Amino acid sequence: MTLFKTTVVIWSEYNPEENGTELEDLARDATDGESYCSKQTCLKVEDPTKDPDWDGTEFFGVDDDENNP
Repeated sequence: MTLFKTTVVIWSEYNPEENGTELEDLARDATDGESYCSKQTCLKVEDPTKDPDWDGTEFFGVDDDENNP
């Protein structure tokens, strides 16, 4: 399964891990100018299981309707 891996670098004046900042809030801060996004790259990955950042998720390819009776 081919997937696209996007890497984003966001600089902020706070530690988002310490205060429980959600990803969407951090991205919004970068968009609104509260933080700064210095880099965004996208890479096509033919076999994500061989990528060092792959965590074995089953999120992709799972149909939500199959899990809800």
